[in-house]
Amino acid sequence: MKIKLEEDSGLLLKRESVGPNSLGTERGSIKNVVIIFSKVPVAGTVKTRLIQDSKLDPEDAALLAEAMLKDTILLSAESNASEIMIGFTPADERESIERIIKEVVKETHLERPIRFVPQSGTNFDERFGSVASAAFATGSENLVILGADLPYLPPDIINRAFSLLMEDKSNNSVVLGPAGEGGIYLVGITRHFDPEYFSKNQLFSGGVEISQFIKLCKDEGKFLKLLPAFTDVDIEGDLVSLLLYIDAMKTAKKFEGFYYPSYTADAITQLRLTVLEHKGETRHRRIGIMRA
Repeated sequence: MKIKLEEDSGLLLKRESVGPNSLGTERGSIKNVVIIFSKVPVAGTVKTRLIQDSKLDPEDAALLAEAMLKDTILLSAESNASEIMIGFTPADERESIERIIKEVVKETHLERPIRFVPQSGTNFDERFGSVASAAFATGSENLVILGADLPYLPPDIINRAFSLLMEDKSNNSVVLGPAGEGGIYLVGITRHFDPEYFSKNQLFSGGVEISQFIKLCKDEGKFLKLLPAFTDVDIEGDLVSLLLYIDAMKTAKKFEGFYYPSYTADAITQLRLTVLEHKGETRHRRIGIMRA
């Protein structure tokens, strides 16, 4: 498959052929876009909490983060989104994010429009809003924004988020996917949501994220809609769960509510990660690294 790269309105785009069954690509149809909001997986800059909390070193964490990003691209491509956008930082790692996308496309024969745009701003809220603004500026009508650290998220969750946004004819809904400790793994908004809300209301930096969004919805008259809760991979306990989920999926004849993250599974094997077991202990399990 040929990959064409071109500059368009300041965004570096990767365009691919799209099959006839792709949704939202025809003129006049609703443009539903998945945004993957992510750091470029560079050693020492990603998964720093996981590095502090486990035996993983910066190189291990970067390899795992790249695998999770690739799986997030794949699961997003299996949703009904018409397009995938990757909002990345830092901006000077453009070549790295381009390489990752090219590898996914080549290895999986992915046929879905993907474009990427650097995040801009001085803090998380500003950077989050900048990517949403960039998507709306190119005609997006509904956005589902997620991070790159929940590689087992089933694509149907993304579809449900779009459905919840579109069922409200007033375009006044906000969809949230709750994560652990009051965090959020997914935000769904329509074109009527002002991206400046993120920084004006400090939705991510002003306190417990879900509480900040609840306050916004009350203050602005938005309809809050919730998806099932999932836990993204931030600390060692989350990684323990991920390893065990993947092990179970490998064995199960059938599973629901999970997406099998093949890149992440391969990275775990490459890193020789395992869950340490201690007799009589049922909580606070740790990650071990099997040495050759």
